[in-house]
Amino acid sequence: MAVCPLSEFIYALRSDSIMKKSSLILVVAAAIIAISLRLIEGPMHNFSAMGALAVLCGVVVRPVWLGLLIPLSCRALTDCVLEYRTGYGFYDSILFDYAAYAMIFGIGRLLQPRRMMPAFGAGLLAALTFFVVSNVGVWLLPHEGQYLYTRSWQGLLECFSMAVPFARGTFIGDIGFTSVFVGILHFLALPVLGNDAGKLQSFPRSTIDGN
Repeated sequence: MAVCPLSEFIYALRSDSIMKKSSLILVVAAAIIAISLRLIEGPMHNFSAMGALAVLCGVVVRPVWLGLLIPLSCRALTDCVLEYRTGYGFYDSILFDYAAYAMIFGIGRLLQPRRMMPAFGAGLLAALTFFVVSNVGVWLLPHEGQYLYTRSWQGLLECFSMAVPFARGTFIGDIGFTSVFVGILHFLALPVLGNDAGKLQSFPRSTIDGN
C-alpha cells in the first residue's frame, strides 16, 4: 500500500529533538513576522502579528517569564527602531500597550487553543484586548501634555469610535496569524518549549481534525 509523502514527512518529525527544534523555529518565525510587519509600512494601518505572537508564546513557551518576555521584547525592539527612525516610537500611553500584550499572553496560556475555531476566537479576543486596553490608555493619559478626550464615559466612547478605523489591521492580523500559528503548531503536533514541557508534551493532530 502506498504511503502518503506528507505522512512520511510528519512521521520523520516525530523525534523529540527535531520536534522541539520545530517548535523553536515556529516561535522565531512568528517573532520575525511580528517585528517585520511593525517596521514595514503596508497598505493597511496597524496590520500586525504581535498579538498572535503573544498568544502563541502563551500556548507553547515555558516558563511563563520567558514566554512573556518574547513578545514584550519584540515590541520594545520595534519601539526603539521606530523612535530612531521617526521619533514616534515612544508615547505617553505605551505602557498600556505592553500591559495589553501581557494580558494577551495570558489568554493564550489560559485558553490553550487546540482547534482552528478556538484559535480564531483567541485571535479575536487578543485583538479586542489590545483595542480596549490601548485606547483606555490614550483616553486616560495626556498626549504631549494635553488630554485628547474628556475624562468621562462620553470621552471614552469617543476615543473608541475614533480608533475604529485604525483597528481593522489589528483584528485581521491577530485573528489571521493566530489561526496560522496555532494551526501549524497542532498540525505538526509540536511540543511545548521549556522546563515544564512534560506537563503538555505535544498537541495531537486529532484535536485539529475535531476527532
